[in-house]
This record gives sequence, structure tokens and C-alpha cells, in this order.
Amino acid sequence: MRLTDTNGGLTSEQLIAAGTPRRRLYIEAAPGSGKTTVAAQRFGIQRFRSNSDPRAVIAVSFTRSASAELRDRVLSQWGPTALAWPHRIVTLDTIVCDLLVHLLDTEHVRWPAGHRQLTVVDHWRVCLDTSWTRHEPQLVLDGQHVVTRTEIRVRNESRPTAAAVDQALAEGLCTHQDARRLLEMALADPEIHDVLRAHLANTTRALIVDEIFDANALDLSLVRLAASAGLDVTVVGDPWQALYGFRGAQPDQVPALVTQAGFARRDLHTSFRWKSARQQLLADELRQGHGVTPVPGHVADADVLLALQWSLLWDADRHVLPLAYSSSTGQPQEAACTLLLSELTQRSFGDNAVFHNDALTTLGIDQEALQRLQPRLSSLLDDLSGDRELAEILAGLNTAIQEETSRTLPRRHHTHIARLNLLRTRLQAQNHRLVPGLTAHQAKGREWDHVAVRLTASERETLRQGLSPDNEDHRKLYVALTRARQTTVGV
Repeated sequence: MRLTDTNGGLTSEQLIAAGTPRRRLYIEAAPGSGKTTVAAQRFGIQRFRSNSDPRAVIAVSFTRSASAELRDRVLSQWGPTALAWPHRIVTLDTIVCDLLVHLLDTEHVRWPAGHRQLTVVDHWRVCLDTSWTRHEPQLVLDGQHVVTRTEIRVRNESRPTAAAVDQALAEGLCTHQDARRLLEMALADPEIHDVLRAHLANTTRALIVDEIFDANALDLSLVRLAASAGLDVTVVGDPWQALYGFRGAQPDQVPALVTQAGFARRDLHTSFRWKSARQQLLADELRQGHGVTPVPGHVADADVLLALQWSLLWDADRHVLPLAYSSSTGQPQEAACTLLLSELTQRSFGDNAVFHNDALTTLGIDQEALQRLQPRLSSLLDDLSGDRELAEILAGLNTAIQEETSRTLPRRHHTHIARLNLLRTRLQAQNHRLVPGLTAHQAKGREWDHVAVRLTASERETLRQGLSPDNEDHRKLYVALTRARQTTVGV
């Protein structure tokens, strides 16, 4: 298949980036510049470049949703044969697990009970009972052998016991985070490093990495490993949209990787997002580090309200319905309230709350149990819109949840009542349209016509001084203020 067969609608800038013959390529893509389209185009070009090479072309991203979006784009542009085995688009966690399994298969790493295949889960909460504790069992390498070591953390969190983890290991289970830790430890051994480099060279001919600025130390090591193994490697991203330092991302290390591995650079400057001159000017000035003062506006006129923290969204306006209470749902009671929030976001916007699936995991509730719960959750929302006592509604929520989970819900606390009261204020405001509220992290990669941004006094001052891509808080503001097609207002 030739590039010209599928290039409909692509600009010369996009075609040059997608079709460059350079084996090491860094594509820097501004917001709305067609990053996913170009990544999909490059995947197809590399996939169909040779019919005689049986090795895989692989594209990876850091989330399932981003991988699914790229997969859909490849299928749309190139057809189903583009993803015939072994060619695939997966999360980077999948590649980590594949490499760890290869080490098990070659006996460079030995799993308890001799397992050579693994069942990898997102969290131990999926399959193990947990309790609120500072003691965290961790998988480590003792020589070649995988063992459990307990670390004492500063904060209590919902964690399993070491004995439960040991039993899970004996059954061939681990978490994605465990797999990452083990592979990172294994790569410190020069022999294992060479084994994995040879494995990549023998099985893979091209690797495309989306959102490279979200990569942590292990991710960057794997990109270097792929390049040293002789693979064609393409990395795609934008330093202005790197938001995951709290997860260990090291965007400041990407330029060194690009230089040391000899990557050529192609830029996607032209954005197709901006539908007004005002919005394009705002985006240009932000990226150039110029001081800006967002035009004031009203939440009621926006499609969405963005902020850097969930608490700012809940405090903003009773006509704003944030899609999460906070940045996690590790505590069972918050998870229960998240399911109630999700029922309301489904009614209002047709979407689940942001951490809906995490809440199900925390509570150990499957889809069948959720279907049984939904009529009761809907009834509780109806009660919230009236004047029934919040303590009674909380008791009803706990009773409903407890019938579907083995997790223990904590005793009533004022924060539990407060979450229900936040929902009540939104339900009682529904004579007006509810506006969804999201953080900059959750808004990344998305766009709307009209966006309002909740700004603190210090954030307004930061904008007046001008933003820098070297500061993560500045990058969050940049992402928040570049989601709109037509207008961005400050509130």
C-alpha cells in the first residue's frame, strides 16, 4: 500500500512527518495538530513497507483509552489487515508484561511455583481483600527469584497483607506496578539487558510511542533499548502538555534521549482546533511565554469548566457538576459515593464519573452487581433531590453497597455526609443546565467549543507573567487554556 493511497485530507506538514524515511523520528505536535492522525499514518506506512519482514510493528500509549483511539484511527485509515498479528497497538504496560514473561520463559527470572505465564491486574483490590494500613507488600528480585518484601509507608492506604500477596504470587498473579518494578530491577543486570535487546531485535521492527513526555524512567529505558536493538523508533508528544510528574514522568529527560539516540525532528505546528482568531491568538501567546489575561466570562455560557484541582470545581458554582470528588477512590466510602455521582453524571451528561471503574475495583463490584445496584442508586438520587435526611440516605447507600461487596465500609464520618450534600445542591439546581467540571489532567486530549477555566489569584498572576514549559503547574494551565475551539474565559 502506498502513502498516496490514504493521504486524503493530510497537510504537507503531516505527510512529511508521517512519511519521513528516517529510522529515528521525534514528532512534536501542538494541540489540535493531528497528532493521532499522523501516528496512525506512520503506523500504516511502517506496517506495509515490507511484506517479507515477519517482525511486528507496535504502537504504544500510556492509557487504554489513548491506545483504543489510535487503534480505531489505524483501522479507519488502513483497514483490519494493518493489525493482523503480530502487529498491534497496546499500552506500554502490555509491552512491560510481555518482556517480563520472556524473562520467565528463558528462566532469567523465576516466579514462585514456577509460573511462566502471568495474570496481571490493575490493582490488588481487584482480587484481594485489603485493609487500611501503612504496610505495603512489594515484589522484588532476590537474585533471579521473585519474592515479597513489606515496606512501611508514611500514609495509611487500602492494601492487602503480605500473606495474601504471597498466595496470589503462587497462583501466578501480580499487578502492573509490580511488573514494572520487577522489569526495572531486571534491566539493571547487563546480561538481562542484552537478552531483552536481542528479543526485541528478533520480534519487532518498528515501535511508535505516543505521548513520550509522559514517560517515566523505565519507559525511557525501554525506548533506548528499542533504539539500541536496531528498531525503527518514532516518539510523539508535546513538552507543553506533560502533566504526569506525580506518576514519575520525566519530561526533562526526553531531549537527552532524542539527542543521544540520533532522532530527527519533525514539527506539527498547524492546529485545526482554533475556530476563532481570539482563541488562536491566546494559544500562540501562551506558547510563546507572553503574559495573558483571560477574558472574564460566566460558567453558564460554557460547555465545560476546567480547574487544576477538583476542590475548586466543587466550590465554583452549584450549576457545575464535577466528574469526581478527588483524584482517587482508594477508600471504600468514597468509592460508594462515586457510584452515586456516576449515576447523576449519566443522567446529566450520558457519561460515567471519571473514577467509576476504579470505584468498582475498590469495592470489588462487577458489572452484574452494578446492574442490580443501579435502580437503588437512582432511587437514592431521587431522595437527594428532596428533603430526606442525608444521614438516612447515607445509610441507604451503605446498605445497598454492602449487599454487593465483601469490603467493609467505614463508620459514618462528616466527609461522607458532605459528599452527599454536594450532590444535593446540584440536584436542586437542575432547573438550570448542569455544566460538567474536569481537571486539566482529565481534559488533556479533549476539546470543546466554549471552555471556562476556574483560576485562583496566584494562577492569574502566573498567566500575567507568562508560562514556561519547564514548570508542571504552568503546563497544567496551558492545557486548560487550549481546550477550546472558539472561546476560553476565566471565572
